[in-house]
This record gives sequence, C-alpha cells and structure tokens, in this order.
Amino acid sequence: MKSKTNKAFGFRTILPYLLFLLGGLLRFLYLGSMPAGMHQDESFVAWNAYAIFHEHMDSAGHLWPVYMADWGDGHSALYVWLTLPFVALGGGHVSALLARLPQAIMATLTLPAVYGIVRRTIDEKAALWSMFLLAICPWHIMMSRWGLDANLAPAFLMFGLYLFLRALEASEAEKSKKQATGFWLLTAFLYGLSLYAYAVIWPIVPVLLLLQTAYAVYHKKLRFRPVYLAAVGLLFIMALPLLLFLLVNAQVIPEIRLPFMTIPSMSGYRGGEVAFTPERMYRNLRTALSLLWHQNTGAPYDILLPWGLFYDIGRVFLVIGACCLSFRTVQGLLRREYRPESFLFIQLVGGGLECLLVTAVLHQINALYIPLVLCEAYGVYCCLLLVRRYHIRIAQAAGGLVAAVYLVCLILFQRDYYTDYKEIADAYFGAGLKECVAYAQEMCSANDLHTITVEKGAQWPRLLLYLETLPSEYLRSVVYDEPPAPASFRSGDLLIRTRIDNDQLDPQSVYILYYIDTERFQADYTLVQFCDWYVAVPRM
Repeated sequence: MKSKTNKAFGFRTILPYLLFLLGGLLRFLYLGSMPAGMHQDESFVAWNAYAIFHEHMDSAGHLWPVYMADWGDGHSALYVWLTLPFVALGGGHVSALLARLPQAIMATLTLPAVYGIVRRTIDEKAALWSMFLLAICPWHIMMSRWGLDANLAPAFLMFGLYLFLRALEASEAEKSKKQATGFWLLTAFLYGLSLYAYAVIWPIVPVLLLLQTAYAVYHKKLRFRPVYLAAVGLLFIMALPLLLFLLVNAQVIPEIRLPFMTIPSMSGYRGGEVAFTPERMYRNLRTALSLLWHQNTGAPYDILLPWGLFYDIGRVFLVIGACCLSFRTVQGLLRREYRPESFLFIQLVGGGLECLLVTAVLHQINALYIPLVLCEAYGVYCCLLLVRRYHIRIAQAAGGLVAAVYLVCLILFQRDYYTDYKEIADAYFGAGLKECVAYAQEMCSANDLHTITVEKGAQWPRLLLYLETLPSEYLRSVVYDEPPAPASFRSGDLLIRTRIDNDQLDPQSVYILYYIDTERFQADYTLVQFCDWYVAVPRM
C-alpha cells in the first residue's frame, strides 16, 4: 500500500511540469507560421515595437507614448514594451515569430500561476485540473498564438492574483515580514502593468483589488502595515499616466509631451463606448451571454467550431462549477466563514462586470474566460468528490475517463486547427503578403520602377511592417486618405500607394492585389501568386 501511495505521490509531483510542457508545446509549435501571415492589429503592434525600438515614436510621432496611436483610437502599450527585447534579439527586425513570443510566453506562464492560485484557494487536485483544462483550452491556445495586445490582460490579472495570495500567505506568517513586503510590492507592480495591457480592464482592476482586500480584512487575514501604503502608492504612480490620459482625451487638460513620455490625445478616442446606463448594460450582458451560448463572434478566425471556447463537455462542467462556487461563496458569507475559493468568485464577478461595461465581441471580455475555466475545473472537481463519497475506485475511473474525453477533444481540435482553421486564418491573416512585398521590391529594383500600389484590403500597418518603414520617414511623406489611414507614403526610394484605382492603372507601378482582381491585370502585367495574393509586374 505504501509503495502505491509513493508512486501516486511521485506522479502527482511531476504532473504540473508535464502539464506545463504540454501547454508550452501547444502554444509554441509552429508559432511563427501558424497562423500564416499576420493579422492587421497584430502587425500594427509589431510595427510599433519596431518603430519604438529604432526611433522611440509611434505612427503619430508620439515619443514614448503611454498609449499607441494606431488606427486613431489606439491600443495599449504593454505588448510593445514586451516585444522590444525580441526586436533587439532579431537585430532590429521583427518577424511573426518574434512578435508572437510575448503572448506565447505570458500565456504559458499563466498555467503555473493558475496552478498556484487554485492550490492555495482549494487544493492540489483542483489545481491540477485547473492547469490541465487551461493548458488544453481552445480559446487560450488560439489567443496565445498571435500578438494581439488586449490578450495580455488575462495573464497579468492572474499574475496579480497569484502574488496577492502569496502576499496574504506571507503576511499571516510572522517570520515572513520581509517576504510579505516584497510580495505586496510585486502585487501592486503586476496589477499596475495590467492596466497597460488593455484599457477595458481599467475599471475592473480597482474593483478586484477592493473586493479581494475587503474579503481578507473582513476575515482578519490582513492587518495594517506600512507596506500597504507603499503598495498603494506604487499602484497609483503606475496608474497616474493613464489617469492623465483619460483627462487629456476628455479634453480637460492638453496633451502632455515630455522628453521621456507622451500622454497623447487620440483622434478616435473610444471612452464613450463604455456603458453606464442600465439599458446599455443589459444589452451588453445579453450580447455576452449570446457569445458564450452560440460560440460565434462573426469573425471565423476567433473561434474554431465545433470546439468553441471550452469544448462542449467543458461548458457542462463550467455551469456546474459556477453554481458550486457561487453557492460556497454565498454560504460562507452567510456563515461568516473564511473560504479562500471566494477569491475565484471575485474574479468571476470582475469578468461579469466587464460584460456589463462593454459590447462583447471576443477579446473585449477576455478577463472573464480564465475564471470560467477555473469554474470548469471546479465543476469536474466537485463531481468527482461527489462520486468519491460512494466509491473511491469509481471516482478514480471517472476522473480518468473525463481526462481521456478532454484529450480526445484536444486531439480533434488540433487536427482541425492545423487543417480547416489554417485555410480560414490564411485569408484573415494575409498569408503571402510579406512575400508579395519582398517580391514587389525586388521587381522594382530589377526594372527601375519606383511605385508599389497595393489593394486596400492588404492594410497599411502590414505594409509599414514588411517594408520596415521608420516612423520619421512615414510622417515626412504620408498623404492621408481618411486620417489616420494613408493614401500613400514613401519607404526608401519607393512610393507606396494603399489603394488601387481600377479605372486608371499606372504602367510604371508594380501592383499587389487579391486573387479576385487578377482579370483586370492579365493582359499587360505578369502575375506571380503568393497564397491568395498576387504581384502584378508591368510587361516592359
């Protein structure tokens, strides 16, 4: 009996490492080529990293901005900052692989963070289920494989919660005062960084911190110490540029330009999209519930059906787990009992608040998804506990069966991801465009041509990235169509036009066009295909 126990203990000891390796493999395998090409938002983030690395400014000329200009409404800066070391690693160049590494790394590190959170709030078995289900979660795998800035937010919220629990743990142990100080400051720092990951979570972070702190204080797990003031001060200092950003874009104060930082005014500021009326909140909640039920955002590259966000089996356990977690939390409050799993419920509340404030597409409510995965794991855990009351062997067999079903789902999901989904992603991520740009440059050089005209659907951030156009060069030469979208700009000795006038083709221009537009060019141009895109070179 002792031998069997030791074997089980030994396997359980290495299981988190095996799950970490599985999660890493699913997120890093073919990372630079699947999805092929680069999404337009992803390419803008990557070009901003290139621009900041070389000239410290974004596409609007803001020096070290706290928020990037991009499409006019901007995007958060944290992803750009995290990409800078990889730009240096690439010798000042950005590839799809390098641009995606920050997301893949942070998503993979979320796995042990979730394990640590659940082990401290429930137990090790629940922690292993949580790590396993997040490692194989379709949503988490897919979002970790491309560099959308907003998708950093779920990771940093989990990092912040993990450190909060570690700080709470250390504060209770009188011999760990120095350790507690470090954890509280790190907690503030991680939550502060999360604010630079995605603007939608700005109202969520203070709510999470207030609820977590209030719960700990109510159950006398926290007593006042000077380090709390230091942590709050650090968080305030980190949030201050963004508070000023809100004032700038509410036109309360003018744009702030300092030698080391710009707090910019956005031409398309989206603060008005946040819902504050009950009617809009109700509409947003219905949209979020519809997304979770139908698993469809209208963008085929967001969710791979029939696997959805969590697999169908996952949605069953998710409902069970959410009900059990809510019941346990409410019961604990009524009985005035300290129940650490309530910290997981607080994350669910934060994600629910996000659903009320913004209209859900997919990543707009991404703070909700990891708490839902934790509910899913809690549902499996509670069901197996219930079975265990009647027969331990049956519970063990049931656990193995559930894990096996999930693994079969994972295998089938991966098959579809690298086949059916690849065809979809190739179109939406502009597969072949990078090769088109390189070939067009080569043909211009070979034929003494100085103009490249590109189909509008190629999207100009991809052109900036693939041409490696510096922001100063872009800003000197750009002619705007509808600002901030350019009609043309110069890159080196080339004029880049971002629209094709089909009524008046330029015989001195190389064209980059989509496959449905090739017929117009067949008579006078030589066409070379790269996936769904073509380069049309004028016949001399």
